[in-house]
Amino acid sequence: MRRRTKIVCTLGPAVDSREKIQQLINAGMNLARLNCSHGDWETKARWIEWIRELSPKHAPVGILADLQGPKFRIGMLPEAGLVLRAGDHITVGHSCQIPINQNEILDAMAAGDRLLLGDGEIEFKLLSGKDGVFEAKVISGGVLKSRKGVTLVGKAFAVPAMTDQDRADVERAIELNCDFIALSYVKHSEDITMLRDLIALKDKSIGICAKIETPEAIKDLIDIVEAVDLVMVARGDMGLQMDLEDVPLHQKKIIEASNQRGIPVITATQMLESMIQNPRPTRAEATDVFNAILDGTDAVMLSGETAAGAYPIDCVKTMSRICEAAEAVFDRGRIERDFKERARGHMPATDAIAHAVSDLARLLKPSAILCNSTSGQTPRLVSKFRPRMPILCATRSERTQRKLSVVWGVEAYYIQSEPTMDETLMTVLETFRLKKRIKDGDLVVMTAGVPMGTPGNTNLIQLHRVGSERVSTENIVPEGGK
Repeated sequence: MRRRTKIVCTLGPAVDSREKIQQLINAGMNLARLNCSHGDWETKARWIEWIRELSPKHAPVGILADLQGPKFRIGMLPEAGLVLRAGDHITVGHSCQIPINQNEILDAMAAGDRLLLGDGEIEFKLLSGKDGVFEAKVISGGVLKSRKGVTLVGKAFAVPAMTDQDRADVERAIELNCDFIALSYVKHSEDITMLRDLIALKDKSIGICAKIETPEAIKDLIDIVEAVDLVMVARGDMGLQMDLEDVPLHQKKIIEASNQRGIPVITATQMLESMIQNPRPTRAEATDVFNAILDGTDAVMLSGETAAGAYPIDCVKTMSRICEAAEAVFDRGRIERDFKERARGHMPATDAIAHAVSDLARLLKPSAILCNSTSGQTPRLVSKFRPRMPILCATRSERTQRKLSVVWGVEAYYIQSEPTMDETLMTVLETFRLKKRIKDGDLVVMTAGVPMGTPGNTNLIQLHRVGSERVSTENIVPEGGK
């Protein structure tokens, strides 16, 4: 696998066939996103079946179900939509020209507020109003269609993190064995706890993704990152919830916080937006993808580009080429400098072991780093140091194998459980030799945890020459180096 950055593809009508799903996988899709804001679960179930059937056994595509969350929307308009021009005066609210019926947002409206619709392309300024009916002036016009999202700029609402529809979608995602469930409009780490408790009733192995898109989430960022399995820089609604010029800095902060904790992070929204209609992206879009990778993102995401665009497969191929170009000039020295700065304080043993693995790899230039992991923590922690060589992980959990599909540089393989560490390490070596990822004579760095099967217990390192004498844990360096 030359490309180390992972690619997330949103599924939709543009790829609604077995053939198109196969082409997405062949082009480089690592994680498939199911957008619960659109479509039905019958269609999503068909996509999941195709992905499970068509994914390579050694590199299965993970599946993320993205919950809609408590998003406010306008009501129904004429089928052709409503044409709005800058300077027009319209009414907004109950039984108005622009129908909005959710009391939570109506109660928060006041004269002088800015109202954004859709992706922000249409903007109103509220002039006056009461009892859920407001007069507004159109600042930016366009054709407004039914059920478009509504954002009241700079206002927060006391609404639950999950709606009844979200809970129903969680049930279906669990039934269909999705690997991640993404929570929209996260504000606090307690929102994550609510979703985790709901998932744990059925299958606690499913990972949780926090979509960071609100000012409240930025304030509680560290606690949120530490509570989840995956983070998404959700720039679409972030650009509506706060000033546009603040989005780039917040993107960097989210990626940095995720990197430091070894939590994979996806950068999303409008990365190759122009390719919805054009066969090539703009230079600015290519630069955006490139810079997100230099920032340290684990994955980059395509939304409408693959869900509804005219060139979904070309989008993945184009993104893959940009990823490889960015990886070739990635500044690993910055990671090392950041680590040494943080190492002045308390350093968890697992982080120290992962850094030692990366450091050995940098010095000795082995062919690969081999991990044996139940939970996936070991390869995640090694990955955050961005080693140049492949990170090959063997796991006894098929769920872990699929969840690692979004972690930078990691190739995960499923193996059967062995009774002892020696036999497990032999199986790991043999697995990657049979897969032709390593060969006799290669030097590899191996890392694992003792006792086996205990999540978060990475404490062993070994250097091994492939094809030499039988692996023995007597040669493995334990935690502390004694």
